[in-house]
Amino acid sequence: MKNYIYKAKSGPDQIIEGSISANSSQEIVDLLAKKGYVAISIEEEQEKDAVVRKSWKKLLGVNLKNLVIFSRQLSNLLKSGIPILKALRILAEQTNDKYFSTILLDIGEKVKKGHPFSVSLKSYPKVFSSFFIAMIKAGEDSGGVDQALLRISDYYYKQLELQSKIKSALAYPILILLVGIGSIIFIFTNVMPKIIPLFTNLNVELPLPTRILIMISDFLRSNLPWIALFMLLFLLIFKRAMSNDVFKSYISNLKLKIPIFGQLIFKSEFARFARALEMSLHSGIPIIKAIDISLPIVNEFVIKDNLTKSLQELEGGGTLSSALKKSKLFPPFIYNIISVGEESGKLYEALSNIAESFKTDCEDAVKTLTTLLEPAMVLIIGLVVGFIVSAVLLPIFQLNFMRL
Repeated sequence: MKNYIYKAKSGPDQIIEGSISANSSQEIVDLLAKKGYVAISIEEEQEKDAVVRKSWKKLLGVNLKNLVIFSRQLSNLLKSGIPILKALRILAEQTNDKYFSTILLDIGEKVKKGHPFSVSLKSYPKVFSSFFIAMIKAGEDSGGVDQALLRISDYYYKQLELQSKIKSALAYPILILLVGIGSIIFIFTNVMPKIIPLFTNLNVELPLPTRILIMISDFLRSNLPWIALFMLLFLLIFKRAMSNDVFKSYISNLKLKIPIFGQLIFKSEFARFARALEMSLHSGIPIIKAIDISLPIVNEFVIKDNLTKSLQELEGGGTLSSALKKSKLFPPFIYNIISVGEESGKLYEALSNIAESFKTDCEDAVKTLTTLLEPAMVLIIGLVVGFIVSAVLLPIFQLNFMRL
């Protein structure tokens, strides 16, 4: 539905103006006619957020932490009896993110015009996911928007918590890797060119490590712009190829088969899906619709594809556990627990148990990865630096030996 601004005659000299939502301008003409009005002009309303959408800030989006804070604070304000319009204005003033503040003010304007809160959120699909909107809609239907917001806040908080643990655990190994690569590139492109002329003036056959070092240094200095261009082209081609489902499926399968990393990706993805599905069911949303709104949360193509096929079987009258069992992707742990939940009528509890179990597994996997990566990074960089040092020193030792 779109918003339209209309002008109509309610009498010989009386003109009224207003805005209304409808599928077409003809629908508005009919609605006004039923009320005894004659339409003069009907124009599609230009949304105030049009300026915001053109802003470069939309590329940055709204981070997960802001959504957690927004959901929890709005829940508390509504619980305290503050009307939603006033609550949105308060939160718009409090947030430090100007882009998010503009969004909240615009949503407030839409609510003021009579749009439901859940419908108003649909104007910003990149900020508020289909899951977020569906949860709010369920809260509106049951009269518990504050409780829906609290559940959303808890969901995003747990997601943020897992992301923070992964990032903090991998921060040190990544820092070591970046510093090491940067140092090695600097040595090859800035230090080695000053040392190489000394070797060439020795008039002796250089050791193999030194010759290799000179070759690498010459190659990097001569082709660094081309290497950068090649990497850029590769990234662009890869991004383009990822729009193809066959290629995307191949890459996704490849990622899931990587030792340790594959299981970490799978469990973190399914944990988020299970948590979202659990919350949707707990809010009274039917299982087919709950799965449908939870699917966009999954980023990994193969997992989403298998879940979509399971949804199709579920729509045909099957059970979720039997649908997942037919897929070779999901381990017995998942469909066995879901089967127990279906039999007991407490599927949301089974999904909660899966989500918690996988969350713990992910945290343990990250600890294992960091334990292995840190010494591995130090060892690899140490070996490279050791090779460079030995390649530089070998000609000097060889020259001294010849003089003796």
